[in-house]
Amino acid sequence: MVRPRGFGAPPGRKNRDGHMASNLTALVKRSLVKKQIVAVTGIVLVTFIFGHLAGNFLIFAGPEALNRYAEKIQGMGGFLWVVRLGLLAAFLTHITFTIWVTLENRAARGERYEVRNTLGNTTWAKRTMILSGAMVFCYVFIHLNDFTFPEKVGPSTVIPGVNDNESLGLFGLVWNSFLHPLRAGFYILAVSLLGMHLSHGIESVFQSLGTPLGQQRPKLLKISRIIGFLVALGFSSIPIYVIVRHYTIGAGV
Repeated sequence: MVRPRGFGAPPGRKNRDGHMASNLTALVKRSLVKKQIVAVTGIVLVTFIFGHLAGNFLIFAGPEALNRYAEKIQGMGGFLWVVRLGLLAAFLTHITFTIWVTLENRAARGERYEVRNTLGNTTWAKRTMILSGAMVFCYVFIHLNDFTFPEKVGPSTVIPGVNDNESLGLFGLVWNSFLHPLRAGFYILAVSLLGMHLSHGIESVFQSLGTPLGQQRPKLLKISRIIGFLVALGFSSIPIYVIVRHYTIGAGV
């Protein structure tokens, strides 16, 4: 029996359509896995950021509290390097997979990172995720060079006229560093970019992990922005505190 022309799709076309659908499904699955890796590594990094901020706040309690905290961290010995290497791995993985997902999405859709339902649904934080992340990445190495790698003794840790001009350890190093306007300004710029990055990143974590948001999405977006703002404000408060106190009542430690 001869099948009437136009009745159904030719077998070859069905195979091609099925193959394309299979490839598309595989692409989506691979993309979701990459986004989930970005989300999980992001959670690791955000956890560290909160802990790091809490430790930095000890500067408000004076040199003894901050230096004792630093000594405990250094006293972790080999485990400290395990933590550092783990954070470095999470950091590099987060950056690599974020760029990977971004490039794939641009190639597939000819658009930027996010699927845009409307122009109003795309915030500046979303559009600049790669840029803000790259700048924060660069600043991390400057930050390590300023506060982590240097010895916590010597002239850079002495605050003139304070503590009989003896070393104040990490406290003195941080204090003197933030008395340089350019260094303090660059630090505030970097943590502001970090806060902006978090304001979108926290929301993206829930989406990437498949959490159904529905009507809660606007509320989550608001919470993400608040957290990003508070993180930026928290870190920025440290150089501002140092500068204001130094030029008003002095170190007074």
